[in-house]
Amino acid sequence: MKNIKIFISIILLAFVTSSCQEDFLETAPTNMLEEGDMFETVEGAYTALNGMYRYMYYFDPVYGNHDAFGHMALNLEMEMLGEHMVGHVLAHGWFGQQYAWRTHRNADAGMTQLRWLNYYTIILNANMILENIFEIEDIPEADMNYIASQALGARAFGYYQLAQLYAPAYHVDPNAPAVPIYTEVGQEGHPRATLEEVYTLIETDLADAIEMATGQQSHSSHISLGVLHGLAARAALSKGEWENAIQHADHAIANSGATLFTIEDHPDPFDMSEFDGTWGQYLAQWMRNQLFNNTGASEWMWGMEINEEQATIFASFFSHMDPTEFGYAQLSNQKLISHDETGLFHQMSETDVRRNFYVAPGEGGGPMVDYAQVKFITQRQGSWEADYVFMRLAEMYLIKAEAQARAGMDADAAETLLALMENRDPEYELSQNTGDDLIEEIMFHRAVELWGEGFRFIDLKRTGSDLDRNDKGHNIALAVTMFEEADDDRWMWLIPTDEINANDAISSADQNP
Repeated sequence: MKNIKIFISIILLAFVTSSCQEDFLETAPTNMLEEGDMFETVEGAYTALNGMYRYMYYFDPVYGNHDAFGHMALNLEMEMLGEHMVGHVLAHGWFGQQYAWRTHRNADAGMTQLRWLNYYTIILNANMILENIFEIEDIPEADMNYIASQALGARAFGYYQLAQLYAPAYHVDPNAPAVPIYTEVGQEGHPRATLEEVYTLIETDLADAIEMATGQQSHSSHISLGVLHGLAARAALSKGEWENAIQHADHAIANSGATLFTIEDHPDPFDMSEFDGTWGQYLAQWMRNQLFNNTGASEWMWGMEINEEQATIFASFFSHMDPTEFGYAQLSNQKLISHDETGLFHQMSETDVRRNFYVAPGEGGGPMVDYAQVKFITQRQGSWEADYVFMRLAEMYLIKAEAQARAGMDADAAETLLALMENRDPEYELSQNTGDDLIEEIMFHRAVELWGEGFRFIDLKRTGSDLDRNDKGHNIALAVTMFEEADDDRWMWLIPTDEINANDAISSADQNP
């Protein structure tokens, strides 16, 4: 019998830690530990848990190359498949095929295979933890519940991500085939479950995890009670369950322990127009933005701390994003915000501090080009130290505002949006829009606020919106796909050929159209 690909292609718990608190996520090969040994003590269980999280930013050289750095690589793809991240030159080719809408429709592409493996590896590791955590003798109940809650949350996260890629949007057909479900460790392949069944598992896992959660978060990489509600809010939003989305967003905000970035927290504009020195001199005196590279920044609810020793250098998110460091972005692969007539940059108010995350026209210099992003940069010049960040408080406000507006709660939605925008634009006033106009305003601010954070493809897909890159600064020779009709089959990723070949329960007839 053929074995499902995810179980023969990976090493479980690829990297683990030496302790659960100190030296977090130091690397050690899993083959130094046997599964039985790992779950003989509570310390070993924490080692397994931390190893699961380590995989979220693991560099995989087998199926990918410098575009294979875990969850953040998928986030970058989600943006490049949208209309508001503009590829400048793409001279080195990385993410170029994704930008052109080719990779996710190629069942033999290494990246298509790797994304499947990324999330099934997390799921498999979570299943291993859940099968063993309740069998450890003399484990304190608080530790048992804490670890089990983490594993359930991670499994739900993995299935949510897979559902966004390999199935149609929920509003298209909740009974459409999605992805195989595995809730235990095993070798036998499973058939594709329906999208409804996948969401049912996600909701059940999150409900169980919330019930067991202690409310404490021993490290920023761990899924807290607030993050569990945040994941539930994402799932409810994708299903169009507005009341549930509002309730979970409220709980996420209340349990986040986070505070919104203020106007003063945002950086000054990047402006070399009046600087007479060299590029290097300007960078030396430029105050670097510390908001999107540091899990300790006030808004972040969940993320991975990555020190300089753990950074994957060129094969990293910041190499592809930060044009101030000697990485792919500086070597011409810069990411620009959409501009021209219908792009985001020129629709933002001139008093909106989020404009400062981008090089305004005529303000660049050195290798920088107009509209290049400086939102995602490393913590220190000349260092690759920069955390990967997955969930923040502003997203919860935006989920709540959108759900309220779509539920017809216009006044409440406007107040929720105001709570965010008064920290972004000193001249913003309570919106007087209603109905579709209010929804459009909220979605505009969602696109601006969450630019580069991995939501755009998902947002277009879940809302049944067309992809329209026209009049936004895209070079058609690079972008290739300038328009894609909503709900077309091309919004689904193809199941990897290797999975079809390895799994007896899936055949070529089960492939997405």
